[in-house]
Amino acid sequence: MMDALSLDQFEVFAAVVEEGSFAAAARRLNRAQSAITYAIQKLEDQSGIALFDRSTYRPVLTEAGKNLLPRIRRILTDVEGYRLHARQMAMGVEDELRLAVHPHAPADFLSDVLRDFRATFPSVRIAASLHPRNAALASLEQGKSDLALLFALVSLNGPFTHLPCTAVELVAVASPEHPLAQQPPPLRPELLRDSMQIVVHDALGPEEERAICGYGLDSTETWRVMNFEIMHGLLLSGVGWGVVPLTGVNDDVAAGRLVMLESGRWKPGNETLTAPLIIVHATNRPLGPAGRWLFQKFAEHTAA
Repeated sequence: MMDALSLDQFEVFAAVVEEGSFAAAARRLNRAQSAITYAIQKLEDQSGIALFDRSTYRPVLTEAGKNLLPRIRRILTDVEGYRLHARQMAMGVEDELRLAVHPHAPADFLSDVLRDFRATFPSVRIAASLHPRNAALASLEQGKSDLALLFALVSLNGPFTHLPCTAVELVAVASPEHPLAQQPPPLRPELLRDSMQIVVHDALGPEEERAICGYGLDSTETWRVMNFEIMHGLLLSGVGWGVVPLTGVNDDVAAGRLVMLESGRWKPGNETLTAPLIIVHATNRPLGPAGRWLFQKFAEHTAA
């Protein structure tokens, strides 16, 4: 009867396939070969089909066996996932972590950390959303977020603790057709000051906007847009110039769609153009095991 199928039979089946013989599977599972043979026979009897062709020296999967192998492996993977999830729940591991991310945080950096997190805590969901700095801190304080990845532009006030992460190299760019791009470098500061600059307004809180003068707010005339995608499109169209993470425009610069503007301050590789990132959490809302792991993992990616 199909109802008598057992997880042990599936594990034996997978072991025979992976090891190539009943004897090798018996050694791997530390059982007698007769026990392996019996488990496969019972599985075949209860399934009503032959899974192995035994007419050769080594057992070979039948067509039915080949067709059922992926399903059996999926069952075993699901069961192992259940076991891991149950162990982690017993340890107090969270079901979900909510992460507030600054819009200019490097996507490759974020992806690297979260990939490692997924491998370590596969049962924990991540809910990541973009937040300007002040909104992210408010979200932490109110318990709407567990962690925040932010630029370290001003001091933290409130029940927060933080660790340094990576840093973001910022560059000034414009379309090749923009008037600033037609000027010989280095550009005079007044040329930048008098040319319209595009700023991602949603990425800046009031304190951050005052502090960012050292990181990119140079012009007295600005257009403020809600996200980097809008800013990127305006830069490509030649509407204005802007300060962006280098990783976000590398392809455009390489293809000639954007050019880097050089002035006394805006020079690629200049240390003053590197904006540090920090990972933050609220001390009045302690993190669980997965949150503590993620907090430390972000900090391992400290800029050199």
